[in-house]
Amino acid sequence: MVTIAEKMALDGYCILTPVYSVSEKIEITKEQLIKLKEAHFKRIELSDAILVVNINNYIGKSTNLEIDYAKKLGKEIIYLPI
Repeated sequence: MVTIAEKMALDGYCILTPVYSVSEKIEITKEQLIKLKEAHFKRIELSDAILVVNINNYIGKSTNLEIDYAKKLGKEIIYLPI
């Protein structure tokens, strides 16, 4: 089975994923967290569209900030409900 990200990559889209797994219990400093956030927003700037994986119809505060930023930049927002 091909995932949505794989299909989009095969269709010619460049897929950028988070730089770290949010499911892992790792400790990061405040400075590292700021750098990760900056890197993530830079990826949004470089993207043509944003794919929001919407698990159980829940979009948190952080994701809403990213969606709002992408909208301000005129990016297409694609929602994938799971």
